[in-house]
Amino acid sequence: MTPSQIPTQQSSGLKVRSLALMLVSSLTLVACASTKKTTPPIADTNAPVAVANSEAAPTIAQAAAETRAPVASAPLGPVIASGNATNADTARAQQSFSPYATLAEAGERIFFPTDRFDLTDEARSILTRQAAWIKANPGKRVLIAGNCDERGTREYNLALGARRASAARDFLAGLGVDPDRIETVSYGKERPIDERPNAEGWAVNRNAQTMLLD
Repeated sequence: MTPSQIPTQQSSGLKVRSLALMLVSSLTLVACASTKKTTPPIADTNAPVAVANSEAAPTIAQAAAETRAPVASAPLGPVIASGNATNADTARAQQSFSPYATLAEAGERIFFPTDRFDLTDEARSILTRQAAWIKANPGKRVLIAGNCDERGTREYNLALGARRASAARDFLAGLGVDPDRIETVSYGKERPIDERPNAEGWAVNRNAQTMLLD
């Protein structure tokens, strides 16, 4: 071997060793990658939760806030006794007071729409005045008569008149009138107070009249 061939052989040896090192490094990286465990993604706990009924969410949150909030209450005034009377007795007496001298002045009749027995606002107002008068006169009993207009069969109108009288009685009882002081009857279409066979006359005849029994 000549001196000129030695550097060439040394260079070839260095290249072979470099390639061998690179191959070993690549195999090592592949092995590490294959043995590395896969970590599952961590769920974001701050993400919004889907609600089936989105409108219920504000309601639930508001209810929870109201539960936590302190409940304010107005102070109760002392009950001052005067003999056998108390503030409660005075309040009941004031509720029973009526500025009307007679039941007729308070209002005797309430009126109904066609085929209806539910009470209108005006009917409730009249019955409220009746209740005050009846309670202010504990010795009095009343009769409520349900009436209808001329249309329809006799049987139908008798049943409808009974419902109208019952609606008035139940409202008076709800205001504190003793139900034992109230009787009801249905006259159906048998006792019209307006003989006109038109809408104006029919409207007047659809009523419940409260009358004194004794």
